Amino acid sequence: MAKPDWYDTTDCETHDAGAPKFCKKSEPGEGTERSCAYDGARVVLMPITDVIHLVHGPIACAGNSWDNRGARSSDSQIYRRGFTTEMLQNDVIFGGEKKLYRAIQELAARYPEAKAIFVYATCVTSMTGDDIEAVCKAARDKVSVPVIPVNTPGFIGDKNIGNRLAGETLFKYVIGTAEPEYTTDYDINLIGEYNIAGDLWGMLPLFDRLGIRVLSCISGDAKFEDLRYAHRAKLNIIVCSKSLTNLAKKMQKNYGIPYLEESFYGMTDVAKALRDIARELDDQVNGLEKRVMQERVEALIAECEEACRAELAPYRERLVGKRAVLFTGGVKTWSMVNALAELGVDILAAGTQNSTLEDFYRMKALMHEDASIIADTSTAGLLSVMYDKLPDLIVAGGKTKYLALKTKTPFLDINHGRSHPYAGYSGMVTFAKQLDLTVNNPIWTALNAKAPWEKDAASLETDLAFAAGHAERLAALDMKASRVKVPTKHATVNPQKNSPALGATLAYLGIDGMLGLLHGAQGCSTFIRLQLSRHFKESIALNSTSMSEEAAIFGGWENLKLGLNRVMEKFKPAVVGVMTTGLTETMGDDVRSAIVKFREAHPEHDQIPVIHASTPDYCGSMQEGYAAAVEAILATIPEGDIPVPGQVSILPGCHLTPAEVEEIAELCQSFGLDPIIVPDISNALDGHIDATVSALSVGGIAVERIKAAGRSQATLYFGDSLADAAAVLKDKYGIPSYGFTSITGLAESDLLMATLAKVSGRPVPEKLRRWRSRLMDAMVDCHYQLGQKKIALALEADHLKGMTTFLASLGCDIQVAIAATRTRGLDQLPVEHLFVGDLEDLEKSAAGADLLVANSNGRQAAKKLGIGAHLRTGMPVFDRLGSHHKMWVGYQGTLNLIFEVANIFQANAKEAQKLAHN
Repeated sequence: MAKPDWYDTTDCETHDAGAPKFCKKSEPGEGTERSCAYDGARVVLMPITDVIHLVHGPIACAGNSWDNRGARSSDSQIYRRGFTTEMLQNDVIFGGEKKLYRAIQELAARYPEAKAIFVYATCVTSMTGDDIEAVCKAARDKVSVPVIPVNTPGFIGDKNIGNRLAGETLFKYVIGTAEPEYTTDYDINLIGEYNIAGDLWGMLPLFDRLGIRVLSCISGDAKFEDLRYAHRAKLNIIVCSKSLTNLAKKMQKNYGIPYLEESFYGMTDVAKALRDIARELDDQVNGLEKRVMQERVEALIAECEEACRAELAPYRERLVGKRAVLFTGGVKTWSMVNALAELGVDILAAGTQNSTLEDFYRMKALMHEDASIIADTSTAGLLSVMYDKLPDLIVAGGKTKYLALKTKTPFLDINHGRSHPYAGYSGMVTFAKQLDLTVNNPIWTALNAKAPWEKDAASLETDLAFAAGHAERLAALDMKASRVKVPTKHATVNPQKNSPALGATLAYLGIDGMLGLLHGAQGCSTFIRLQLSRHFKESIALNSTSMSEEAAIFGGWENLKLGLNRVMEKFKPAVVGVMTTGLTETMGDDVRSAIVKFREAHPEHDQIPVIHASTPDYCGSMQEGYAAAVEAILATIPEGDIPVPGQVSILPGCHLTPAEVEEIAELCQSFGLDPIIVPDISNALDGHIDATVSALSVGGIAVERIKAAGRSQATLYFGDSLADAAAVLKDKYGIPSYGFTSITGLAESDLLMATLAKVSGRPVPEKLRRWRSRLMDAMVDCHYQLGQKKIALALEADHLKGMTTFLASLGCDIQVAIAATRTRGLDQLPVEHLFVGDLEDLEKSAAGADLLVANSNGRQAAKKLGIGAHLRTGMPVFDRLGSHHKMWVGYQGTLNLIFEVANIFQANAKEAQKLAHN
């Protein structure tokens, strides 16, 4: 008995290695990437947007697969919902026909907007003997829409068989069941075009300009009613030759519609497709007399190719000579070879999947004679090709994606999981852009660099010398020759600065039993408490000398001495931190002398240290005030003696959160080191509830521990602004220091690990090696969301340096970086537009950015510019909860930040798609 035509395949006896053999079934355990007939049917039918796709079977078939393809819709979204009868054990034993019958009626009532219901058989329901055709026939009498059986259980064959059976279903139940309102001489159908990532939308403008109407697209962005008219088209264009050739042949036999097999990937194939279509339509309409459509096509091709080549030029320049491995299926086996060749990319090896023998031969003819065919498509076979060929790029479907990325090889998805359309001329430009983003992303250099434990002794010494020479490099920078622009306007609008006194307060809060005393008018302390409370959601220990008008005229010594005495008597602090304001600095109050006089008058308080930091409002910002306070703490409290082995002093920057300070401590401890963290806000401002509430700052570092900082074997500081503070310990006690501009990022974290390993004399722990591996995996997983995204930043200088360098290392395009103050090291940042400014400047310079990186006050700029992506960081963050628990340092913290940024972009992209097509 002859095989049904949907199973009739191209001859599979071939002597060419790697050629597909469609009559060959998958062998048990061979590990290939083939799918089943059910999957093939859903590929063809589930892009029909306004129907219910009901899967009759246990949970696996629907639960594992619903809404996992990139077919897009410009209207109805019903097709994206997952419908299943979810057969349970009793249903399998006693049969599921009644359950299916009821499910059809229930869904028809609940979704009256659905135009039809497709019912899919699966392996289990076919094995139990459920007659879905009979159930669908019976249900048609009870519901007002067509109910169509799709008998494609997975075990009857591979994906290609399912594709063809789906075509049979459309031909039998849908096509030809209604008539269009009108027809034209230039009506065509697209067959096998599923609008993956919006491919169809890149083709339709070309047809519109030519005066060609796509009557039915089978089945991308299709409505059920449109498919019923498909029999009235003048020409069928098969876009995916393997899946629905049988449908095109039947429509030719029954309706006299000729068909062509074409591709719309790459300029060469787009031009060929348009010419072939024009010739066929002209022959039908005008015979050999006129070439109306062909003349239109030639004019369109000339115009589009010129524009396309101009847009492709910069990408091609960066892609020429890159070497790729191609593994895909259908027409893409040969059309992608053409598209890659047009961009100057060489094909090292190629494989086929779900392709015809003709596809294979066309691909082979286009490839270089030295290029190999991938015969073994199993995981082991593909890995062998990757390691053997060492390509610059792998172009394949999503099933190969993570296999490629695990080998740290750039990968571009060209199948259903992608997010970008590649069809038509605009799609070709997008394809080139995505290739460039993928293969030239800076993450690959970092990923393929040696880990600290893989480096030789000389390389590690170089790394250590780099960290040790941090302060000297900063000091050598010429501020006079800086390219950083300073404000020229006379009025600051929406300042991003915080006061230096606020920074000093933050530093003092990191000492256990500390009470801050602000020498100035009491409003200053009120505003500082409010700002810090909004950010940390904590009560802030801060008092004021409450300068009055009289004190402002005659001097504030007495206020300061009275204030010191009162807070010591009333609160019994372990230490008092004094900071000044613009008022008292302008008056010229000699705070140091006032403290000396206070000591002489109140010897009973000699056991309570008093720290003084000069923090006038007109010098610097929060960062400078914080650094001044840390320097004052280290100049006042530490005591020298014999160094303690394994003890290190840690100076965290003011941009670090309590969670990040805690992570730094734990990293040191994992190397067997004992960190003295000055100041330590990890347990002071981390958001906790104690048994009793104190008026003092509690949970920070104890004064006795700070005294021991003079006996550490090394100092590590995080943030350029703390170089002078580290120099205090170096100058007074000879303690070597190691500086880090940032420890967010792979390379930056590697430098920290190398330094901790050298200081401790221990290897990098296995736990941290594992986190490095996870970070690399996060980088390859997320780089698609980050590449060439335009970023605008406005932060304190140390914070700005770290975030800018980090985002640039992931392939982001830094559009503008605005610092709160002008400091050394800003000139080194990878950004052209770099200046000191306010958040009004952010509004003016960030137009077109994909992401704003700023504190919560930046939300005004984001709203004004219509930028939905806003990464909140810095001081203050008050419109989001838990900001003080963000941890973005080291391997694990960098991973956290990568995912956070990528998720912001991903959510924003989905929202943009929704707005564009709703």
